[in-house]
Amino acid sequence: MSRLLIVLCLSLLVAACGFKPRASLAVASSLGPVAVSTADPYSPLGQDLATALERAGATPAVEGQPAATLQVMAERMRTRPISFQRGASVREYQTLYRVDFQLTGADRKLRVPRQTVELTREYTYDAVGSIGSPAEERLLQEELRRDMVATILRRLDAALRAD
Repeated sequence: MSRLLIVLCLSLLVAACGFKPRASLAVASSLGPVAVSTADPYSPLGQDLATALERAGATPAVEGQPAATLQVMAERMRTRPISFQRGASVREYQTLYRVDFQLTGADRKLRVPRQTVELTREYTYDAVGSIGSPAEERLLQEELRRDMVATILRRLDAALRAD
């Protein structure tokens, strides 16, 4: 009996705070086939976006048929030092990832105007220890790319729901 009461109270608390599960992405239903266009055809971001759109239910574009196009117009990742320690060696770095994109429909009308997304991460570099190794930097960049894909999909979803 007490377990039931606890479950009931927790359910009421969750409902009272406004929690609700995230809705599925509307990208798939409103766009039809989607092609991802990048300056580099082997861009990991472009490949990840195409995969994420398929997982969201979008149909991949077929060559020669009209399709919406998600165009990645610019993609820049750079790392810069943000703090130094004695001896002028770098203590902390910041990695900045910036992507410009837009979405055009199969009818060539601009569905989502050009937008810029910028993500940053800071990390500590220790030349003596294993903290901040080049492998960690690669992992950080892969994490930024995953976050960028999710951010772009959320922006597309929000813009298409507003239409």
